[in-house]
Amino acid sequence: MYIKQNKDTFIRIYGRTGYIMNQLTYFDRLYNETGADFLTYITREPQKVDDIVESLTLLYDKDTDYSELQAEFQKFLKELEQFMFVTTGETLDEIDQKEPVFSYNDNPKTKLRTFIQTFDEFDVEETSELLLQKSIENPQLSCLELEITTRCNERCVHCYIPNERKNKGGNIPLHAVVRAMEQARELNCLEVSISGGDPLLHKDFSTILHYAHKCDFKITVLSNLVALSEDHIRIFKNLNIGLVQVSLYSMNEQEHDAITNLKGSFIKTKANIERLVANNIPVQISCPTMKGNYHSYKDVLSYADKMQTKSQTDFVLMAQSDFNKQNIEHRLSDHQTKELLKDIMKYDKQYTNDILCQPKKSDNAEEYMQRPLCGVGLGMICIGYNWDVYPCAGWQGYIVGNIINESLEDIWTKSEKLQFLRAIKMKDFPDCISCNSKDYCSLCLVRNFNENNGDMLKVSESHCRAAKLNRQIVEESKK
Repeated sequence: MYIKQNKDTFIRIYGRTGYIMNQLTYFDRLYNETGADFLTYITREPQKVDDIVESLTLLYDKDTDYSELQAEFQKFLKELEQFMFVTTGETLDEIDQKEPVFSYNDNPKTKLRTFIQTFDEFDVEETSELLLQKSIENPQLSCLELEITTRCNERCVHCYIPNERKNKGGNIPLHAVVRAMEQARELNCLEVSISGGDPLLHKDFSTILHYAHKCDFKITVLSNLVALSEDHIRIFKNLNIGLVQVSLYSMNEQEHDAITNLKGSFIKTKANIERLVANNIPVQISCPTMKGNYHSYKDVLSYADKMQTKSQTDFVLMAQSDFNKQNIEHRLSDHQTKELLKDIMKYDKQYTNDILCQPKKSDNAEEYMQRPLCGVGLGMICIGYNWDVYPCAGWQGYIVGNIINESLEDIWTKSEKLQFLRAIKMKDFPDCISCNSKDYCSLCLVRNFNENNGDMLKVSESHCRAAKLNRQIVEESKK
């Protein structure tokens, strides 16, 4: 029998822990000891199961029973195949025919939202919580965000990137991107997220994608799709891009174009979303909501459902990274926020299910106080067009290093600014700890930083009001 790692599956080994995830289904697993050993020998090239077992025998005591090891490995493979991590077959042709592929005609990304761990016999624990705890103890870079250009063909009224920076059109050189990805791969990074500006405007965009694929990264692209070409679609398809994320602000052309300040952008963006869907390329639609479009999210959500894509909104806009707050003048009023939340609870069934059914973060008070706010400094980092390194996209005002003079590993492990961020916990926000809306809040260090002239520990009152309104609408829905 032959075995191969599916093309949508990614494997990383962290010391004595093995991690496996699938970008088609969003299933993932952490394995300790024997499970990690087994994962080490699973590759994208088909192999005979017996050959892998022969190699595994070299890891263990000479008295290890071959037949028992073979039975355990086959049991392991059966579980992995059940959840689409691997494909097995008696012939190579059978494997090729059986391997799952993404298709909007049979789309597991829209059918499968969550999954409960069931692999107890292989010492698997709750993945998300275990990953968080491991990252707190030993930060592991899992996502490298690359803002490869500041150039953009749109001038969105709410954007956190200053227009002056877009007008200058800074591009990161290809060799710097390659260097960053090589160093990230050495750190066992799993995912690369490529954005801008609009990354399609970088002259080496296609080459960057090919190199990310060569490094075996899960690839996400963030673009407005205005400049999407047939070549881009072909490359996305050939390289098996994990996700293309695009902003669509309204199903009304004038409303969308008023936000982007680019006439004709709605027609191009919508048409190109549909081209990607027609070519079975995974798409996620984002719809940031503001004064100019807050009534339109339900229409965008309906359109996304029709396209079988995911859709999400963000109604707490972030101030510009240069501390200019002109863009957040478009932020919703309390009354408008309440209207939007009612629409979300009524029309976004997944959001409603998640927020009504998920356990509260604050159920365990002591544990809650020691929780980090997010994965900044624990699992993600961002590199900008000018080689500067930031904690995350949007946080250009807080430079933690520069890859011209330092290696990514040194920045990740030695930066004093990153060490400071890693030490920040929920307990550092005492007003939030006592707030009865804390489970409905989107507390974020970079939002605090940009809105409060660099003070990341000062929470904006508008964020607090949004959380309270969110709680109020949810409690009304529960009734």
